[in-house]
Amino acid sequence: MRGLVAAVVTPMNAKGDLDLSVVPRVVDYLASKGITGIYIAGSTGEGMSLTDEERRGVAEAYVGAAKGRMKSFVQVGHNSLRASADLAGHAESIGADAVSATPTGYFKVSGEAELVEGLLPIVEAAPKTPFYYYHIPFLSGVNLDPIKLTDISMDRLPTFCGIKYSDGASLHNLSLLESVAPGLEFLSGSDEAYLMSVAQGYKAAVGSTYNYAAPIYNNVRKSLSVGDFKRAQVWQKHALEMITAMFETCGRSSLKVMMQMVGIDCGPVRRPIDPASPDQIIALRKRLDTMGWFEWIKEDLSAEIS
Repeated sequence: MRGLVAAVVTPMNAKGDLDLSVVPRVVDYLASKGITGIYIAGSTGEGMSLTDEERRGVAEAYVGAAKGRMKSFVQVGHNSLRASADLAGHAESIGADAVSATPTGYFKVSGEAELVEGLLPIVEAAPKTPFYYYHIPFLSGVNLDPIKLTDISMDRLPTFCGIKYSDGASLHNLSLLESVAPGLEFLSGSDEAYLMSVAQGYKAAVGSTYNYAAPIYNNVRKSLSVGDFKRAQVWQKHALEMITAMFETCGRSSLKVMMQMVGIDCGPVRRPIDPASPDQIIALRKRLDTMGWFEWIKEDLSAEIS
């Protein structure tokens, strides 16, 4: 993988039911912004708040719309490992490019070897599809050593390809991970630390805000590629200003509300996430407008840098 992978939202209507008719429009928009992949039913996609039937429907809609245009990752983590394996098998059957999974979050594993044994049925259910472990300890509650996990996984999981690494506190581990597994892929999962991840050598990144702010992150990468570190810092600062405004106005629901800001209404979030009120959405739009965000996402440094 190279470039930006958008952790896509799950479109819903006002009643909180799925509205998969919006999916092709989301994918069209992402393709127009140079997004190279989509990550389906992860944290941003509210995967853990969906029924298994809904997760299969979301996967089918996104994988079908993305086919031939960008890579598709289907997140199948579940508190039931059997259900997770069923979702992995379904993802392979519809032609997903990769399967990914969080660890179980209620009964938590106590060690890396135990975790890998739990992942084995998922891998066996999709034997022809690359598998990426989803390391996100601040949500999963499982904070094991990813380096040791990688070492064990290479021996036990035939399709293990790497890690979606969403732990900003230890994102600096790339060189150590690559020394253990030089042929594998580690995908940065911290939007706030995108500049740091590119500077370290991460080739691809998975993030929520890439859905609507891809130009900002592309400009970070492009600036760094020509040695303009100062400009890269400016664009990363813009990303942080955007994220701060999002969470200070709409909280976690802002990850979906922001789709409205680029003209694609994907509906509200599903509880237990608290939906944003109309006043909160107005406040967010005002903050974005004041800081110049709507102009930032129109800027492309490609021509200037080339």
